[in-house]
Amino acid sequence: MPQLFQTMPCRIEGYKAALEGFNVTDIHLIAYNDICNNGNNILSPSGYTDHVGSYLYIPFLSKLFNLSIENTAALFFSFYGTLCILISLVGLFYFYNSKFAKICGTVFITTIGLLCIFISDTYCFYGLTSLALITWWSKIKELEKINYKKLVLLFLFTGLIISFSNTVRGNSGDDVLISILIITIFFTVKDKKKFRIISIFIIFIPIFLVNFQISDLKNKARNYLMKNEETVERFDLNFVRATWHNAYYSLGYLSIDNKDVPIPSDTFSVKKAQEINPKVKVYSAEYEKILKNEYFKFVKKYPFLFIQILASKAGVIFLYFLIFFNIGIYYLFKHRIRAETFLFFIPGIIFNSAFGIATEPNYTYLLGLFAYSSLFAIKLIEDKYSKI
Repeated sequence: MPQLFQTMPCRIEGYKAALEGFNVTDIHLIAYNDICNNGNNILSPSGYTDHVGSYLYIPFLSKLFNLSIENTAALFFSFYGTLCILISLVGLFYFYNSKFAKICGTVFITTIGLLCIFISDTYCFYGLTSLALITWWSKIKELEKINYKKLVLLFLFTGLIISFSNTVRGNSGDDVLISILIITIFFTVKDKKKFRIISIFIIFIPIFLVNFQISDLKNKARNYLMKNEETVERFDLNFVRATWHNAYYSLGYLSIDNKDVPIPSDTFSVKKAQEINPKVKVYSAEYEKILKNEYFKFVKKYPFLFIQILASKAGVIFLYFLIFFNIGIYYLFKHRIRAETFLFFIPGIIFNSAFGIATEPNYTYLLGLFAYSSLFAIKLIEDKYSKI
């Protein structure tokens, strides 16, 4: 059972370093004394190798309300979790008609929402953002009955919550965005109402604005840090998100006793890259390129082992799906699945499963899958008993 408020210690240290960096420079996204990223007593990029949103919001709130970073982080994740649970429940009771779906939905939404709050790390955004928006957008035909002005506000709010979520945990809001786009295209083709495609682009307005603002803050931080020789020597200042670092060591998922198989740890990926280029900056673009090449070398050399690794991960993910889909298994065979239900939920389930395939099927990476699987079951109940 996950422990309450288990934000990674190095992430907490990173938030502290981001706050200290702002106090020193008066510029966001600059860290000072980031001990977990080799930034001892020097300035460095804040959120190095990570998504930078929480390194902006949590230090800002800590300073604003004069709270410790630990308490601010706990409140930040708890508040967002509670808000998403409430948004999801409002959508459930406003748009869903089946009493049984509402009862089961309340239990599932509350359970998954609390699980995410207990985790209280950026991973929880995978589940919370999906949870908040699915009950609304899975009933898109009912959404169109809302007053047009209110509908535009919903579009803007949806774009805002997706973009905010993605700054904290990359791609955590993209699953719902993909589902919205697919279901919109489906009904546009079916009903020949082209205005849907035009109106849906309203969602992208806050997404573009938030991304622009984050990019601007990164550029300001980069320009400031470029003046510091020691910082330039140690760090890649392009705010590269570590991707192949995780993908490479995940090849050791089965822990096979073979010297060519990676050990599933951060340290192993770092050592491997430094064996090839001792001067490479850890987590830099060049570092990522090295591990990407090593990843595909492994796939080429051990294709059957690679397939075995993927199959093992897929098996674990499928088991998680069955656990959270639970009652939906019965309704999947009890009632013919509607095309719009299939087209909305299946892309989100596949998208969230990909996180576990690309890295490892740890539950923290699969919270979006849990949300989609559970609410897929609720939608099947709704389709069975609702007259609409």
